[in-house]
Amino acid sequence: MADPRTSFMILEDATTAVGLPLHKVLEGDALAAKNAHAALVAKSGTNLAYLKVSPTTGALLVDSGAAGVCKTIKGELAAGSATLVLVTGAEITLIASTNYQEIGFVVSCRRDALFQIIQQDDATDTVLAEIVVGSGAFTVSSQLHCLSFTAGAVGTQKLKIKAMNFEALSSLRATLTVEEIQ
Repeated sequence: MADPRTSFMILEDATTAVGLPLHKVLEGDALAAKNAHAALVAKSGTNLAYLKVSPTTGALLVDSGAAGVCKTIKGELAAGSATLVLVTGAEITLIASTNYQEIGFVVSCRRDALFQIIQQDDATDTVLAEIVVGSGAFTVSSQLHCLSFTAGAVGTQKLKIKAMNFEALSSLRATLTVEEIQ
């Protein structure tokens, strides 16, 4: 080629104010001494989309397409309780060393009451959330989108709801859901 095309300076070095061209780089090339614009993209329908990475680990976020398994249980302690006890039937048995997310709940009582969502890891109970119901709000429901956890490796693994009445006894009802990640 007798007359190679000129590189146009499209970047400016902030220190020297000199223009710099972008360099062609390929995956696996060393980054040292190169002015490269690394844009990792994927096809999304008919458009390009940037690949997403975890802000904490830098790992590429991947959707395996496999949905998690939703587990649901409903329980009731008809007599109520003046002390914190398990709402009868409101416990989900978990698989050891398995990841869980998207905890959801519906709790209700006609009197003032406290509900606790608890992760049981063998003999250790960890309170993940507390909900108080009372006059004007007999039923509370929500989804804990950002709360995820891994079941312990040994022993009994459960997700459960405990509850207690404050001033007067009344039926304690609870529905609990969680997504098990496959």
